[in-house]
Amino acid sequence: RLFESLQNEEFFLEYQPQINCDTGKTVGIEALLRWTSDGTTRVGPDRFIPILEQTGLIYDVGLWVLEQALREHNRLVANGFPPLRVSVNLSVVQFHEEGFILDLTKIIKESQVDPRYLELEITESFFSENPTEIIELLYKLKGLGVSIAIDDFGKGYSSLHRLELVPFNRIKIDKSIVDDITLETKKIVIVKTIVSLAKALMADITAEGVETKEQLEFMRDIGSDEIQG
Repeated sequence: RLFESLQNEEFFLEYQPQINCDTGKTVGIEALLRWTSDGTTRVGPDRFIPILEQTGLIYDVGLWVLEQALREHNRLVANGFPPLRVSVNLSVVQFHEEGFILDLTKIIKESQVDPRYLELEITESFFSENPTEIIELLYKLKGLGVSIAIDDFGKGYSSLHRLELVPFNRIKIDKSIVDDITLETKKIVIVKTIVSLAKALMADITAEGVETKEQLEFMRDIGSDEIQG
């Protein structure tokens, strides 16, 4: 069904706001891919995205996501909103396609969105194979004027050495670390360390999975720039 889902317009996007901790205002939105396999039944992204990656379908679907997210940016501006940063997740499978940078550049130019309002999210799993090649491609993306965020930081194998090499603008603390943050001493130490690390590297910090007032106040108090949840 996934082979026909893009043509059948079964995909759609939902947007999660990213909130500035100091002002309380929405400063960005993350585009999240959703799928209804029969028009009514939702299939979880943890089920269908790995299949998109395994089949290579993620390439075209990923470009569609980028195109739709930039259109949403323009719709918001047309309706009187100030320009918002739009975050789009990338798959390492897209990086393996030779024409990826050209296709991405074309979509950005056609949208007429200022590239500084586009943030591309990657995970540390990107660097498990051919890290040198991936880093070169990230520098090409940065050359377009977009920003790079390291998503799900702390969830997998977090290499500090890699942070030295990757041209990123933002670290996004994984939800699993933010969960129960006000109750677990070790998590408090870990989150404070990540925030300090980001500040030292001149990067912004976003805490994912913030769902309670206590979590919000804690992240704000330790210097997190933004929360998302």
